[in-house]
Amino acid sequence: MDFKQILEKLAERQDLTQSEAKNALQSIIEGEVGVERTTAFLLGMRSKGETIEELTSFVQVMRDAAISPDVPVEGAVDLCGTGGDNSGTFNISTAAMFVVAGAGVPVLKHGNRSVSSQSGSADVLEALDIVATLQKEQIEHVFDEINACFMMAPNFHPAMKHVMPARQVLGIRSFFNTMGPLLNPAGVRRQVVGAFDKRTAGQIADILSNLDSERVYSVHARDGLDEFSLSAPTFVYEIEDNELKTEREFDAASLRFDPVSLQDLQGGDRFFNANIIRSVLEGNAKPAHRNIVLLNATFGIHVSGKADSLEQAKKMAIESIDSGAALQLLHRMSEATNDIMEVSE
Repeated sequence: MDFKQILEKLAERQDLTQSEAKNALQSIIEGEVGVERTTAFLLGMRSKGETIEELTSFVQVMRDAAISPDVPVEGAVDLCGTGGDNSGTFNISTAAMFVVAGAGVPVLKHGNRSVSSQSGSADVLEALDIVATLQKEQIEHVFDEINACFMMAPNFHPAMKHVMPARQVLGIRSFFNTMGPLLNPAGVRRQVVGAFDKRTAGQIADILSNLDSERVYSVHARDGLDEFSLSAPTFVYEIEDNELKTEREFDAASLRFDPVSLQDLQGGDRFFNANIIRSVLEGNAKPAHRNIVLLNATFGIHVSGKADSLEQAKKMAIESIDSGAALQLLHRMSEATNDIMEVSE
């Protein structure tokens, strides 16, 4: 089936087979399809509504095309979200990364610059004097040294260059907004993934249950956050060994966290958010800032398997901050990433 037939099928709102979905996206990322037809494909998929089988096929194609750093992933976690929740909060999952790593959990975080907020994960890391744009060999060196790293999405997904012009023309969400957190180039099998709505959180869980996932929390909070929230219950889809284990609502009060308003969690530009993260790791943050980071770090530690219960994971997160281990990890990441850049020059 050629690409024109694919578009005709989408125009008639017919679902694609797995092989059709794979071949269509493969043609796009190999540059065989122009911007106009790629845009039509994204719009056709959005209009028809993507099936889990189609989305799973798309993820497999993008994972196969990624540049994969050669790092051990056993027990390693990624904490990331789809973005697009328009909440205006500071970079919560990025802050939690340091707490999780400070607790002795390997962290292979995947992210990008800001798309829908003032500060993306890469932006705030640079404001913390961390080099966020490392390439494959540099990532391997840094992870070997400190057991944590940040992988800048465009450096590991060069195939996206054939998709971005169409996404920019389209100007609305496409299935790539859902796929981003599922494309960790190192191939981590343990994740905390936040989604911009409940439906997408469910889709992410269904997709990852079709792939090689050991343990995943896919979440969306009632207040709109693509994180575990302190201001409203959070919908949680939990995957264990490729199976959807539970689907439930989680209330942070069950872990003895006090409720806060979303206004208490508001961020700003990358420097403003970097100062919040420093204050959390230095132990002098506002309670709302500290607790939202602790909450999300708790699930990051638990998903790694290093803690048998959420209560134990919370204790480990608190110890990571209070002992100075999380702050030390930030300093070590800054030193390691800047040192490797000097060596490369």
